[in-house]
Amino acid sequence: MVRKKQETEKLHQFSNIIFFVTIAALFWLLIKLSAQYTVTEPLTINIKDAPANLVILDGNQKVKVTLSTTGFELLNYYFKPASRRKVDISLEEVPLHKDSESTYSFSVSYAKEKVANFLTIEPNEVSFDDNRISVKMEQLDSIKVKVIPNIDLSYEKQYNRHGKIQIKPDSVTIYGPKTKLVSIDNIYTENISLKNINTNIDIDLPIHLDEMINADTKNVNIKINVEKYTEAIANVKISNNFNKKLRLFPDKVKIKYIVSLTDYNIIKDNSFVVSIDTADISSENNFLPLYLIDYPSNTRITSIEPKEVEYIIIEENEN
Repeated sequence: MVRKKQETEKLHQFSNIIFFVTIAALFWLLIKLSAQYTVTEPLTINIKDAPANLVILDGNQKVKVTLSTTGFELLNYYFKPASRRKVDISLEEVPLHKDSESTYSFSVSYAKEKVANFLTIEPNEVSFDDNRISVKMEQLDSIKVKVIPNIDLSYEKQYNRHGKIQIKPDSVTIYGPKTKLVSIDNIYTENISLKNINTNIDIDLPIHLDEMINADTKNVNIKINVEKYTEAIANVKISNNFNKKLRLFPDKVKIKYIVSLTDYNIIKDNSFVVSIDTADISSENNFLPLYLIDYPSNTRITSIEPKEVEYIIIEENEN
């Protein structure tokens, strides 16, 4: 019993020692982390967003950065894996200076701010060996191409597009290596799918750019006028330009078409032109096919009845 009591007291004493050692170690660590340190560490600067007419040749640059801050703040750097010790700098946000034909540079003050934000420290705690960061870029060839919208559209019942799709701008200047540009005739927007449309569309879409291709405009505006449509019928007299007089049965056709409510009243029967195909006219053939020569561009034809007509040739002396 006495022996068991002695063992319990020794265990309690050991636990107290561990506790005080741990507390002392924590205080020591807090003091160390609160101290100021100056260290020089490697960091990757990822330079991106070159001007449209240039391509970056050395976008990822390894640099040495001197950090003068507390141990607590340095933990933000050391806890990041090496693959994530990378700071992005957009050339759209910095004033570039052209140093030579292919070399440009910008002040490290912009890089300091980016590094400070990345490590959650103050910009005055960051320094570089040089005052400027250089980047090599190469001039690209350019061509102007049309923009084609890559849109999948489906409309609500009785609704459809009215007029052409409006694109602004409808063409852009693209930049890239000459060998890449020679095979490009036009350029597309990113794909978008719009379903059950019943109102006008007004959206901005990014242009789809292949690797090594840039553009002076990255987005285009797409406008689509959408209206309610209805079905209408036109009774159209068949045009007959054959060098002999023909009597047709029937001499009119019924054309069913879809038209917007806006245009409904301006479409007349004589807006359509239907003629006969006389290529196969003969004494053994009593029927001639019909074909639609002209119709309003703001309509969509759904049917023409009949598709062929019977005929007889009228003799000259026939009244």
